Amino acid sequence: MLLRLINDILDVSRLEADRVTFTLEKCDVVQVVRQALTSVMKARQSTNQMVFESEEPALEMRTDVQRLQQVVINLLSNADKFTKDGLITLKLELDENHRMAIFSVSDTGCGIPLEKQGLVFERFEKLNEYAQGTGLGLSICKLIVEKWGGKIWIDAAYAEGARFVFTHPLDL
Repeated sequence: MLLRLINDILDVSRLEADRVTFTLEKCDVVQVVRQALTSVMKARQSTNQMVFESEEPALEMRTDVQRLQQVVINLLSNADKFTKDGLITLKLELDENHRMAIFSVSDTGCGIPLEKQGLVFERFEKLNEYAQGTGLGLSICKLIVEKWGGKIWIDAAYAEGARFVFTHPLDL
C-alpha cells in the first residue's frame, strides 16, 4: 500500500510537471480495453458481473497503450470497489463528428452524491475514508486523459450507480 502511494505521488508529480512522454503506437483499442477488463476480473475479489460493450469489433488508433490501460483499470477497479453483487459495464463508442473515442465505465454501486461529484478528481480526495486506496487514482486518470487531449467526467444524469466517461482523440 505504501509503495502504491509513493508510485501514485511520483506519477502525479511527473504528469503535472509535464515530465511524462507518451509512447504512441498504433493498436487495436478494443483488444487493449478487453485485456484491461480481463486483468481486473482476475484480480478482483467480488462477485460483480463485468461486461464489455462496443459496436466496433476492432478500432485501430494511436495511443499510449500502458496509459490507456492504466485509466481503464483504475476506473474498473473503483467501480468494483464500490459495487456489491452488481453489474459493471465498460463501453466504447465512436463520435465521428468530433473524431473521438468515448469510453465509459458504469456500475450499479452506491453512486456519488451530486454535491460531491466535483471533488472526486482532486488529489487525496476520498469520499469513503474506509475504502482502500490513496485518493490519487482519479487525479492521475484526469491528468493522463487531458494530456492526450481528451476529457473525463462523471455522468451526473446516470442514476443506477456511477458512470465515468472519458474521451480519446481518434487522430493522435
